[in-house]
Amino acid sequence: MMKLLGAVLILLSTTTTGFRFAKGYADRPRQIRQLRTALSLLETEVTYGLRRLDQVCEQISIREESPIRDLFGRCSEHLRQMDGVSTYECWKKAVDETWMQTAMKRAEKEIIVDFGKTLGVSDREDQLANLNRAQHNLQVEENRARDDQVRYEKMCKSLGILAGALIIILIY
Repeated sequence: MMKLLGAVLILLSTTTTGFRFAKGYADRPRQIRQLRTALSLLETEVTYGLRRLDQVCEQISIREESPIRDLFGRCSEHLRQMDGVSTYECWKKAVDETWMQTAMKRAEKEIIVDFGKTLGVSDREDQLANLNRAQHNLQVEENRARDDQVRYEKMCKSLGILAGALIIILIY
């Protein structure tokens, strides 16, 4: 009876691990798409809006889901609370604080941090050009993430189950 219980626990734990890895592959393209949507909202505000950046970030955080909500919410807070600090430093701090909650990788982080360097420091046309460049780069990364999802998601699930079966066979 104890052996059976041990085998079930081993199989459940390895299967759960495999499914968690697979979830990362499924979440990454979705979160990149959310980020691109948020940048589209920001682009609309830059084009037509007259609100301050902290208000725009707060509005985006209301409309988006977590973890993108958290990124823009933290940026809005930093812009309001950190008086005298550059927009880039507020943006970078928000990215650093919230990035571990995402399934996104270093490439996406570099795109977003690079975008933050020009956020709020140039004219409207330059801002729009930088937003378009960031969205294009994120589109490329989203395509790569979808390819990775197709390639690795099912494999992670299968490996979790098979690894548990192998451990059970080797132990018993």
